[in-house]
Amino acid sequence: MKIEKLDISNNKLKVGIIIGFILAILIVILINFFTSRANYRNTESIELAKGTINYSLADLNVIAMYKIEGGKDVDIDTVPTEGYTLSERSYCTVPDSEAQIKDIIDFDYFSKELNIKVNKKGTKCYLYFEEYKTPSEQMVAKLEARTGKPYTTSPMPAISSTDTTSSTGKLYTTQDNYGISYVFRGNVQDNWVTFANKRWRIIRINGDGTLRLIYQCGSASCTDTTGNNTQINGGNDIAYNAKYNDNTYVGYYNLGKASKYPDAHQGKNPSTIAKYINDWYSGTGAMTNYTQYLSGNTGFCNDRQIAQVSRSSYNNYGYGASYTAYAAVDRFMDASWSSLATQTPDLRCGVDPKTKIVDKAALQRDLYTTSDETGDGNGILTYPVGLITADEVAMAGGKDGTGNSSYYLYTNNYYWTMSPFYFYTSGWAGVFGVGVSGGLSFSDVSNAWGVRPVINLKANITFSGGNGTSGSPFVVATN
Repeated sequence: MKIEKLDISNNKLKVGIIIGFILAILIVILINFFTSRANYRNTESIELAKGTINYSLADLNVIAMYKIEGGKDVDIDTVPTEGYTLSERSYCTVPDSEAQIKDIIDFDYFSKELNIKVNKKGTKCYLYFEEYKTPSEQMVAKLEARTGKPYTTSPMPAISSTDTTSSTGKLYTTQDNYGISYVFRGNVQDNWVTFANKRWRIIRINGDGTLRLIYQCGSASCTDTTGNNTQINGGNDIAYNAKYNDNTYVGYYNLGKASKYPDAHQGKNPSTIAKYINDWYSGTGAMTNYTQYLSGNTGFCNDRQIAQVSRSSYNNYGYGASYTAYAAVDRFMDASWSSLATQTPDLRCGVDPKTKIVDKAALQRDLYTTSDETGDGNGILTYPVGLITADEVAMAGGKDGTGNSSYYLYTNNYYWTMSPFYFYTSGWAGVFGVGVSGGLSFSDVSNAWGVRPVINLKANITFSGGNGTSGSPFVVATN
């Protein structure tokens, strides 16, 4: 019998292949086993246009997407990039069930990221996208419906000069604490509002969709743009604060003298002007009957952040009688106290002057609200009313160091803002205001200037008439 030689090397190769094949099968089985047992996970991220959809490819069987246009469902294969959000009609189903599951779908309107958390193999999802406007866009649309024409919008320009041209039909966009704000700027002719039997002017549409108004005159039919009727105190000007010899008195509300910065800028004692506005609101202004139409969460900024720019003799401690410049000064003036050629107003309250990021603690300290339920605001106000800020004045056309008699905030009077200026070497606290020439100015808080209250109408208000002109102002429905 012939004995053949065994080819060991060849057998080793065959055995290795077989073993490898068996291991591969086992790995696939294990992957499928653990995949089917996974509980709500995201394992893949696939770019769809500018949007992102995250889901487990192994588990998701069918995903159908539709865009709702004119009441009809239009098939699409990419997440819409602008102007659409996920409709409540969207749902998923799992095998052997017709139940519609909605809580495993999440869509972020701003990042356009869509997340689907699948927990059972063979899940089918049906996604519907509908047109969406941000709260501030919705308010723009309400105003457009009354004017009968669209507004044009553009980013807020650098504040290098005053805007003396008519900006009727135009809005400027910038960031605030709530989103994108739409600002009226220049010689505006279509921002008149009748509310609470008084005339107001729209400063801006806040990012949360509320409408920010400043007092214009005291009847439902007045058209005053200059003179004493444009302020609630008439010809009797009011001090911002009767006390002035401490940093604490730049506060719209304050604690009283303190030896530490946090203590100096806390407290619930109303300043002279805050008390005056509160008394007007609850008394001669007869505003309490209209509080239901005003937002208590949208606040008024008393920015007490400390300036970063070094100025001679100013140690910037922010308490006691220490010479201190406040943050708004950096946005409008250089180290020698001269007006900056290009100024940088900011509608965000609580911005850290160094990082340019909103500091939560500063926001809760300096943003005056009647409610603190959102955590953004101090909840100190008795009524939802305050004052304009220096930054809002600058964006409207009142550049620091430059007069402007051709924009809607000009009244030919001095009147207060609620933006701190500094604590000066002669021992008095100072606050920004609007000068008689229309540009930003400042004064010792004990001086007497005009008072023009500011309110925020709720985002859900409606208009019963008007097109925004002085002859036909927007009329807020209060029935």
